Amino acid sequence: RLESLGRKMWIRFVLVPGLTDAQSNVEGLADFVASLTMIERVEVMPFHKMGEFKWKELRMPYELSDTEAPTAESVNRVRHAFSSRGMTVV
Repeated sequence: RLESLGRKMWIRFVLVPGLTDAQSNVEGLADFVASLTMIERVEVMPFHKMGEFKWKELRMPYELSDTEAPTAESVNRVRHAFSSRGMTVV
């Protein structure tokens, strides 16, 4: 078991509208992460397009080109899902 290693872990959750933001997905992940004793913190990372140019340079299609950044309300909802279960959220 991971808990037996005695190490702390950080969880990074990338919030992508239309891909990872479904309430059932967020709540399920928050429940699972809350069940682990070695989690030190959860980082909610809002999706952005800063790396889109790399895909263009590689001449590869960027499948998230029409995806917008999550709203502040959405980010707060996800952060609350984790913090309401007693986790430190950044």
